[in-house]
Amino acid sequence: MWEMRSLDQYDVTTKYKFLGRPEKLKLGELWKPGDLVRPMTVPQWLLGDRVYLGDFGMAIAAGTPVDFKVQTPAIFCAPERYHNMDPSFASDMWSYMCIFAALYLGFRPFSILWGDDIMSVLADTLGPLPNHWKGYYRYFDDESDDKWYGQNRKPCDHQSLASKVARRKPAVNQWEQDLVLSVFAKVFCYEPADRITAAELLEDPQFNTLMEIYNPKSS
Repeated sequence: MWEMRSLDQYDVTTKYKFLGRPEKLKLGELWKPGDLVRPMTVPQWLLGDRVYLGDFGMAIAAGTPVDFKVQTPAIFCAPERYHNMDPSFASDMWSYMCIFAALYLGFRPFSILWGDDIMSVLADTLGPLPNHWKGYYRYFDDESDDKWYGQNRKPCDHQSLASKVARRKPAVNQWEQDLVLSVFAKVFCYEPADRITAAELLEDPQFNTLMEIYNPKSS
């Protein structure tokens, strides 16, 4: 969240002039009456220099065991959490890279279509899940599929991570495609211990090369 400069010195009329008057929008048929307040648009000149993190509703202390392992939305949840493992910093890195990939590609890397499940999408994109995870899958009443863990299984040509990078719009050259795939591979590892840490990613030459392309440092 961007910092907004104080408006305490202005009266209500002036504040409405800067930010607009609050408007309610109907939410439609709900189990009880409700309204949605239209978000205000903050003028650029009112934005400060600080950025804040918010919405820690699902945050827990590192190393804390949880009863329900899977987080939502499912497309951002690390695969080990579907296999009865507690969250970790490595789980956070998986979720981070899912968001990073969605921003880069313009679409989510592990999108679930009608009738699909997230594990099938992962196996089609990255290859088979670790064989020693078989039997630990837990997600509501869903049942696991042995095909997810078959070590002869290969990523589908049209679903592989490489094919998804190649479909990016606007398209990029092969050098950048290879660079992005190398960055993705540092985090999109099934085994949490194999994933790069946040500190390591910030110092990673390939990640920084990619960041420099889209956010060049001022000379």
